[in-house]
Amino acid sequence: MVPSALVLGASRGIGRQIALTLAGAGYRVGVAAKTVHDTPKLPGTIYTVSDEITSRGGHALPIPCNVRNPEEIDNAVSTCIQEFGGLDFAVYNAGAILWEKVIDTPLKRFDLMMDVNVRGAYVMIQAVLPHMLERKSGRILLEAPPIYSRFFNGKAPYAVTKVGMTVLVQGLARELENTGVSITALWPATTIESHVTTVKGVPPAFFRKADIVADACLAIAQEPTERLNGQALIDEDYLRSLGVTDFSKYQCLPGTEPPRIMPPRFPSLRVEEEDQVTIPDSKL
Repeated sequence: MVPSALVLGASRGIGRQIALTLAGAGYRVGVAAKTVHDTPKLPGTIYTVSDEITSRGGHALPIPCNVRNPEEIDNAVSTCIQEFGGLDFAVYNAGAILWEKVIDTPLKRFDLMMDVNVRGAYVMIQAVLPHMLERKSGRILLEAPPIYSRFFNGKAPYAVTKVGMTVLVQGLARELENTGVSITALWPATTIESHVTTVKGVPPAFFRKADIVADACLAIAQEPTERLNGQALIDEDYLRSLGVTDFSKYQCLPGTEPPRIMPPRFPSLRVEEEDQVTIPDSKL
């Protein structure tokens, strides 16, 4: 059976490349995002990405979806299930970002990040879970980082929303044990080429192509076991664990490896009393 995937936040950047890579590997892809009109200021839509996929012989289904609207996420999920006959892989790549201190982050912007990052991911998960659990098969991926203290520096409001996604991954993973369904977080080791890096004029020596994230994403989708359930992975590290050693094809400036922005190791969040129940019927 031909596999199927839904990518939320697929109109440009990493999401676009994930959709292209999945389609290139034979997936039927639901290309979902808010952007339906191309503009010079914000290039890329669900239709331009879908056209790229179909022009390469792939199968794409463009789906307008504002992730701040739960009904639109539900519609994206149900549309894929109906059109593809099922859904094997769901990717939440939609994101809102503002790297500012608490005092410089208006509540309106914080609410936007909470809605798009945490709440939107939660809605997508609730929409896909019944279908995947019934089939006893499925993979869910959130673009979220490992949890470590340096990530909070100077951008605590944003960090709250991204780390919240990671907590969702690690908490839900326990509920999914032995179900055939798994959830994983994925984050890049370096800055990734995007519309923002272009607008900001970031030199290409400082970032990689989005293909590296997309290749890691595809490998997660194709993992036959549940060993990645609950893990927060770094794209480069995960690909190295699969035997990849040459990362030159991901360089934006040939011959130059961009600086790594992620630590080489991350702290464990487990405690010795991990499975201890201190109070009956308590969640503490």
